[in-house]
Amino acid sequence: MSMFCNQCQETAGNIGCTVRGVCGKPEDVANLQDTLIYLLKGISIYGKMARELGVEDGTTDRFVVKGLFTTITNVNFDDERMVKLIREGFEVRERIKEKFLEAYRGKRGEEFDEELPEAATWYSDGGKDELAAKGLEVGVLSTKNEDIRSLRSLLVYG
Repeated sequence: MSMFCNQCQETAGNIGCTVRGVCGKPEDVANLQDTLIYLLKGISIYGKMARELGVEDGTTDRFVVKGLFTTITNVNFDDERMVKLIREGFEVRERIKEKFLEAYRGKRGEEFDEELPEAATWYSDGGKDELAAKGLEVGVLSTKNEDIRSLRSLLVYG
């Protein structure tokens, strides 16, 4: 199975689409959406740490909301739009990362050296196919245990 989409009320048999969405969503778009969600998690890691240091960034917040909304609707099947959002996400993550690092240095007087999850550090300048492949690696089905997978999905969409 190379696609798993459960992002709408139309999913096949209420268990998720696995080849092509009932709504018409193609596999590459579903995988690009999974990549975007992964990137949003990385942006959120920096956003949370920045907020803990008093840094508020409405641009980052709005991008995360826009990105999540883009992935929960079944009306945007433009793969190039998904690629553009992922590229924009890399830029947003870099901006909030820099704001966080500056605040960290200012408050702690030292460089940040903690290891972060890959979602906060992964970058690709590859094309659509490479970005979609990342979605397969980090998407819904990358977690084998169904209970943990369900909880993770609930946290993302909750």
